[in-house]
Amino acid sequence: MSIKRVAMLFLWLVTAVFILSATNQASAATSWTAKYYNNRDLSGTPVITVSETNLDHDWGTGSPNNAINVDNFSAEWTRNLYFAPGNYRFIASMDDGMRVFVDNNPIIDVWYDSQAHTVTADIYLNGGHHDIRVEYYEAGGNALARVNWALVSGGSALWRGDYYNNTSLSGAPVLSRDEAQINYNWSGSPGSSVNADLFSVRWTSNLSLDAGVYRFTVTADDGVRLWVNNQLIIDQWREQPATSFTADISVADGFVPVKMEYYENGGTAVAALTWAKISGVTTPAPPSPIISDWRGEYYNNRDLAGSPVVVRNDSAIDFIWGSSSPIPNAINSDHFSVRWTQTVNLAAGNYVFTANTDDGVRVWVNGQQLIDAWDIHDVQLFAGAITLPGGPVEIRMEYFEYSGLAEARLSWTTANGTQPTGQGMPTTATMSGAVHLTVRSGPGLSNHWC
Repeated sequence: MSIKRVAMLFLWLVTAVFILSATNQASAATSWTAKYYNNRDLSGTPVITVSETNLDHDWGTGSPNNAINVDNFSAEWTRNLYFAPGNYRFIASMDDGMRVFVDNNPIIDVWYDSQAHTVTADIYLNGGHHDIRVEYYEAGGNALARVNWALVSGGSALWRGDYYNNTSLSGAPVLSRDEAQINYNWSGSPGSSVNADLFSVRWTSNLSLDAGVYRFTVTADDGVRLWVNNQLIIDQWREQPATSFTADISVADGFVPVKMEYYENGGTAVAALTWAKISGVTTPAPPSPIISDWRGEYYNNRDLAGSPVVVRNDSAIDFIWGSSSPIPNAINSDHFSVRWTQTVNLAAGNYVFTANTDDGVRVWVNGQQLIDAWDIHDVQLFAGAITLPGGPVEIRMEYFEYSGLAEARLSWTTANGTQPTGQGMPTTATMSGAVHLTVRSGPGLSNHWC
């Protein structure tokens, strides 16, 4: 083979290794890449580009950096993360505008001047790495930008293990795999690509736990750290023989994020994690809700025609689906409709029912239509008032989605603005500065209530 061909082959190999390394680095990103601009539309070249561990900023009336304006600035955060398969709720708080994208699909879009408020969106994610992008701008006054997420259903019981050929969890993992448990006593290498000594591992999972106090026990030779519900409860990051450590923590009912980090210096390598519930709920249980689940009938058309494709119980009408489907692989992401029905026991009094939707909505209470906005529109707030005699009340809400972002939420208060006790309808999105408000005292567009 000629020297020229050898040189070209060597150059090709170096380029391939560089590309593969860059890809692995991106997949293993443990922090956000943040770009800040001295304008409100992310235009031009960023003034600064930095790494940030968390997207959790409350700048008040200040600036993110001495080089950035106090007002009229924007920012973009990007990150590639591994998610176990399941339904996730993304929670965004902002003052002023924000957009959130998952794999380049918009799930939250509130790009307008506003005061501090929070918006949520539920989305199903297949197991694997996903690109997250957040765009934000500040107009004036206080500045707030915060994004996080939580697994809400369908999570995997597996642990995601990322292995590194160093003791500091740095760079790209040389091995990533799903594991049923953390219970190892290695006398050699954990895997063909991993060192027998001088390696580290990060395990992550979401555990489905009942509310109560749990005792977590780790055993390690050498260093170990454990986070439960994003709290560091065990920190023994040092060389040591196989030693066990315990910590107690109270958790709420549902999915709890757990992360364990470990490093091996030399000799025998031991890493194990167990947990057990040691007592019941430490905080008083909330009062039993008056309402039960809604009956939700989902259709793959915009006019509730034919037979529903899916019928299920929904604990609340409180959905911001973004650009995703309410039920992946069953319901369209666009051009679908839903009918929710429920009988609720309400005390006598004057009530205001409020619906936030994108697109069409109709609401009936006790056989009276309070809201009729059966048209295509961006997210708007509609409300209607009614006097109820007390006792069981039939409520029906119909909704259709045309295209783009999808949102459907329903709540009610007494006429003086208080929420009836035990209403049982959590508000995960509080929108301030709504552009449209329609309040009616009866059916039809001619009846209004002030």
